[in-house]
Amino acid sequence: MKYFNHKLYVTSLLLAVVILSACSKKFFYDGINDDPTQLKDPTPALMLAPVILSSGYEYGGDESRFPSTFMQQVTGDANQSYSAGIYNISPDDVDNMWSFGFYSGLMNNDYDLINLANSLNQKYYHAVGQILMANFLQRATDLWGDIPYSEAFKGNDSKNAKFDTQETIYQQIFSLLNSAIGEIDGGDAGSAVPGSEDYLYSGDMSKWEMLAHALKARCFIHLVKVNPAYYDSAINEIPKAFTGNVDNAIVPFSASSVNSSNPTFQFDDQRGDITYDGYLQTLLKNAGDPRFGVYYNSTDSTALGDFYGAANAPVPLMTFYELKFIEAEAQFQKGNKEEAAAAYNAAVQANLDYTVGNSSYASTVEKTAANITLTDIMTQKYISLFLRAESWTDWRRTGIPNLTPADGNVTGGVIPRALIYPSGEIKYNSNTPKGRTLTSKLWWDQ
Repeated sequence: MKYFNHKLYVTSLLLAVVILSACSKKFFYDGINDDPTQLKDPTPALMLAPVILSSGYEYGGDESRFPSTFMQQVTGDANQSYSAGIYNISPDDVDNMWSFGFYSGLMNNDYDLINLANSLNQKYYHAVGQILMANFLQRATDLWGDIPYSEAFKGNDSKNAKFDTQETIYQQIFSLLNSAIGEIDGGDAGSAVPGSEDYLYSGDMSKWEMLAHALKARCFIHLVKVNPAYYDSAINEIPKAFTGNVDNAIVPFSASSVNSSNPTFQFDDQRGDITYDGYLQTLLKNAGDPRFGVYYNSTDSTALGDFYGAANAPVPLMTFYELKFIEAEAQFQKGNKEEAAAAYNAAVQANLDYTVGNSSYASTVEKTAANITLTDIMTQKYISLFLRAESWTDWRRTGIPNLTPADGNVTGGVIPRALIYPSGEIKYNSNTPKGRTLTSKLWWDQ
């Protein structure tokens, strides 16, 4: 496994320039192991902000574009994005997301934060770091399946880190979330409480605990093809998770400079390889859905609207409306149609409140116990999770929406179900699994 020095720039209003690997003691490349940019005396408080910000940057970047292209929420128009649109993806195409994004960036730095907070007995920072790590692992394993974790983040010793099975990774995710919940419940008698550097919740640990339960619900619903009993597990997390949009986990960005701005804005500004038409846009237009006027530019419907595409547009990591869609699906599959309809209606209204504001459109798609279907639930979730990788996971689990593979595709008419492993791992890590293709199914997708 390779580790690189990775920088994320974030400016004013506490979106200041940060260096993602500043807190790492494990940087190496071509024999260089003394990075002069490293923070010599890191603290959990100094480390938290860059981890959160890089999380939003990645979730709104490559981690958004590949799944959104597969799910026809966007269209690859040129260059690498066009190739992705016909499923012509090489190991080099995903190397940056794996190496700079997840391993040298997000998880490596969060691993340091967790260990430092533990050594200082700063339980709240430790809990926050564990929740973030659980989220990173979920996102990475749902892209690639088996991934390194137990032998990762150890510098040169990690170059041949083993790939833990996806089943094992999910066990680790639940362990991290349960540990974090326990630590938050136990309190912290010291003064080490996150503050303004906590861009999600400004140190409100009750909201962090809600997020942990929401992420557990998300992960349980991912596993229902493995065992339908996980529907009950997901339902059990709902009352302990978000109560409204006020609890959403949303990463802010700034318009003060290009390098501090929303990752989708940066991509469109610098590359412009993607257009925002496709199956989703047609769906919204035909339905007269008011989100059409929010998602897309008012003068050019192939361009992204400001709500998600402006320089200062925030990136949602986990939301109340996603949680309510999870509840709706689980209750429906359990045969509880009344509860499913109530959760579905609340989810649609919450998403409209978040995107459009005050809107009566929810009544247009409102459902009752007598007429709600799984297609209703998953279609509205697909619309609501615009540009989010979670839509790809939902499609792999349910087959909804019913998408036609892209014209000219190179996979024999099969929409991708996993990402191939990156070139860096294939070249340098002898433990990289062999035989992975874009049409390979992950463990929970069997």
